[in-house]
Amino acid sequence: MTRYKYLLAAIALFVIAIATYLFRGHHSFIHECDDMHSKANADTVQPEPIVKYGMTLNDFEVMNHVVKSGELFSDILSKYNVATGTIHSIAATAKGIFSFTKIKAGQTCTVLCEKTDSQLVAKKLIYEESKVSYVVFNLDDSLYIYRGKYAVERKTQTAAGIIQSSLYETLEQNNISPVLAIKMAEIFAWTIDFYKLQKGDKFKVIYDEDFAENESIGIGEVKGIVFSHGGKEHHAYYFEKDPAHVGEYYDENGNSMRKQFLKSPVKFSRISSKFSMRRFHPVTNKWKAHLGTDYAAPHGTPILATADGVVEEAQYKSNNGNYVKIKHNGQYKTQYLHMSKIGTGIRKGARVKQGDVIGYVGSTGLATGPHVCYRFWKDGQQVDPLKQKLSYSDPLPANYKTAFLKQVAPYKTMLNETNWDATPNSTTVAQATL
Repeated sequence: MTRYKYLLAAIALFVIAIATYLFRGHHSFIHECDDMHSKANADTVQPEPIVKYGMTLNDFEVMNHVVKSGELFSDILSKYNVATGTIHSIAATAKGIFSFTKIKAGQTCTVLCEKTDSQLVAKKLIYEESKVSYVVFNLDDSLYIYRGKYAVERKTQTAAGIIQSSLYETLEQNNISPVLAIKMAEIFAWTIDFYKLQKGDKFKVIYDEDFAENESIGIGEVKGIVFSHGGKEHHAYYFEKDPAHVGEYYDENGNSMRKQFLKSPVKFSRISSKFSMRRFHPVTNKWKAHLGTDYAAPHGTPILATADGVVEEAQYKSNNGNYVKIKHNGQYKTQYLHMSKIGTGIRKGARVKQGDVIGYVGSTGLATGPHVCYRFWKDGQQVDPLKQKLSYSDPLPANYKTAFLKQVAPYKTMLNETNWDATPNSTTVAQATL
């Protein structure tokens, strides 16, 4: 009897051991399955959606195409296996919305394709008209076209730099648009000779810049700037008297930055020959007076009227070539020689404003290369324009002074707190769809 008890106990222990082993194996298998399931889920996690042009691009094979010189719109569509009939239909649909003949070499097309067994077929094509606008061509079952625009974000930027070689190079080294150099030259056109910038000259500037899709699309208004030239600081601030007036630039005291005459009739050129009572003429090979200042510039560079006035002469003469002469008032006249051509609408009796294009640099008449000979009369005598002390235009009227000082105060503070060699930074001030 005792022997049977021991046998039953042994059998019971064996059964428990087998059950425990099976339970643990099953439990381990469940964990392995859970792990495999989790891993499978991790492998199938969808990527973040890429949204552009108001659509999700993840569903397509995205191809970028840069328009080549001479390439037709139909050539691009054919390259991405769009049927000839579809091309004719979309061309007909496009009438009044977009002309196929207006695509430009260098512009970008984004082609959204579906992959078939043998090839990629375009379902949508987006043509980038500019940095802001684009045209969408839907090439699927329903053919239609529509225009779209990116949201444009405006930022107020601050930048500074110390010039080592040139203003352009300083801007490039600081990743600042070179367009800002042109803006600076225009603002200080009556104060600083930008052909004579020196090593160590420096600037601090606050300006608006527009961005679309995180890419700069243009420099806006310069709000405030201080430019140190030859050790002297020059300040300028933008101010609009009221919505009916175009804004102008004034110094920190409200004096207009506009002088009566521009320092030069062309932008970013160089003086190749100064006013002189005795100069060896390169064409006639004779010593004679040179009663003008020569500005060498590339052929076709716009020539600007240096002040408001009325055109007295606009014609061709053998020595002068194509030239324009302007009467500014009873005291001053200016003349511009050797133009490749005279500007549209520039004729005797025409009124011009300071900065208007009156012609283009050339080498007509007695000239060895492209330049403009700039001549300046004061009280009937030809004089050296670079030696004239010309007055400022009218200051800001007293009734606007308080509003001006209030507006420019924060810009003056920002400029004062910016180091001359500061890293550019920005603040978003507005967002809009242009």
